[in-house]
Amino acid sequence: MDRKEFLKKLGYSAAAFFIADVLAGCAKEDQIPNVDFVIDLTDPAYVNLLGLGGYVYVDNVIVFRALDGTYFALSKICTHEGCTVEYQVTLNELVCPCHFSHYDTHGIVITGPADEPLFEYVAELAGTLLHVYNP
Repeated sequence: MDRKEFLKKLGYSAAAFFIADVLAGCAKEDQIPNVDFVIDLTDPAYVNLLGLGGYVYVDNVIVFRALDGTYFALSKICTHEGCTVEYQVTLNELVCPCHFSHYDTHGIVITGPADEPLFEYVAELAGTLLHVYNP
């Protein structure tokens, strides 16, 4: 192999590593923000969470109280085209109002067009404090 061919192959290899590194940086896991906040359920700003089916948005997280009384926290951004999902108490599902994707309470897609789940955060209740954070 002559010098010109060696340098050409070296350049292609370097470009391949660069592209692989860039694509790895765009992985879906890297797009999930670190979340760590506490909601005081006695705060009037969160009164909706006291009743079954109530929900609030905190930054890019939807926090809701399902029909069984369990609190959940999921990414509020629909994985189809980025609209904000809403909790529909009558269905016990999250629904995207833009293209009507449906997700269960754990963020799993029930019906599309979305084909990726919503990210689920941990929601731990201790007394009147609801701690929401990354798993």
